[in-house]
Amino acid sequence: MPIDFGWTSNTSALQLDLLAYSLPRAIAAGVLVAMISAVLITTLGSIVIAWSTALGGLMALTVNHIFGHQTEPSSALSTLNFIDSLAGGLVLGALGAAVLHHRLPAYGWTLGIITSVLLGSVSPMPHLGGVLKDGSGTSAWESMEMPPLWMLELALVLVAIGTLSNRNRTPAERPSIELPLAPILAGVVLVLVTVASAEWLARHGDTFAGIGVAVVTTVATALIAAMLLPGRDGELVLVTVGLSAVGSAALAAELPAWTIPLAVAITVFGMWYGTRRGAPMTCLVLILLLGLFTAITANSDRAILTVGGTAALAWLVGYGLTSANPRFVPNRVLATMVIFIPSAVLGLRDYVARGHYAMQDSSKAVVCTVVSEDTSAPGWTASLIVIGCIGGLYALRRNRSAATAPGGDTGEAAAQA
Repeated sequence: MPIDFGWTSNTSALQLDLLAYSLPRAIAAGVLVAMISAVLITTLGSIVIAWSTALGGLMALTVNHIFGHQTEPSSALSTLNFIDSLAGGLVLGALGAAVLHHRLPAYGWTLGIITSVLLGSVSPMPHLGGVLKDGSGTSAWESMEMPPLWMLELALVLVAIGTLSNRNRTPAERPSIELPLAPILAGVVLVLVTVASAEWLARHGDTFAGIGVAVVTTVATALIAAMLLPGRDGELVLVTVGLSAVGSAALAAELPAWTIPLAVAITVFGMWYGTRRGAPMTCLVLILLLGLFTAITANSDRAILTVGGTAALAWLVGYGLTSANPRFVPNRVLATMVIFIPSAVLGLRDYVARGHYAMQDSSKAVVCTVVSEDTSAPGWTASLIVIGCIGGLYALRRNRSAATAPGGDTGEAAAQA
């Protein structure tokens, strides 16, 4: 996100501004679609419907990208991006409902989501043809599109094969006629409040009161969402909220392409370790240490610190997403989708990067100046959010025993099939 078609350089400034303004809302809509589709498909208990829905979402995604390359530069980028988000959310939710009942495919689903976040941070590479023809690599920069069209086409073929191979699968349990509302309500509350906090700090990140309100709101919303989920399924929500906060502060703005395979390998190791020694509380403590490290080293531009922080974050994301094991599939989809939602820390980081615009009177004219902000503020804010998540996890465990069954969640039998 956002779609960066090859013709965006000719698009008007208004269209690009509308795209940037609507981007958080598009992501939020995609996350809600992913969560709702996972709830509906899991309630129906049909693997065939899950794969068919994922295939339909990928078809819409592919058509949207093909249309984006062929349309005029004056087309609405925000509309294309909303379609992309909704279709992508449908694919993620449907695939989650299809594969999260089995361990190895669930690893692939989770690893794919983490890898997509890493790929979105890759800096654009100079076009080789421009170097050979013009003798200058800076004059021809290849526009990055995530995901590239060839990847969508490959995924479309693979999901079509999965749909055909599962076309004769029958539900292991009878479909439920009751729709579990707890995951839907928790998702709506978490997504809407998180996006609102991010947008608020992106405009008002210069006061301690504003940052404090955003921190309290983020932690309270995460705790409410965790409490709405049955049993201890909310543990993963608290972990991913902490991961999202620290990741928004620690992840480098641009990563060289050669670091992605290394980061993916570290993530796989973190997932492997999380399945064997999963401990959500330990994971949150480690996330807190990374947040403090990010805040302390915020003013340093040493490459070793940036690469080390990214590697530690990759391991923690893999460890965190496998350290807790929700019993109901849509709850795992909801918690995992949190890493896509723009967090309050991301909004603050954007504000700090732009600085505070101030009007100053001089003897001749009014001058607009940019006052630099404290670059360590996102790291300290993320650390406060993680501390709140640790307290929320403690409260959740005090109120919910490990043996508590997820009562009230119809469709549990289908989720365990």
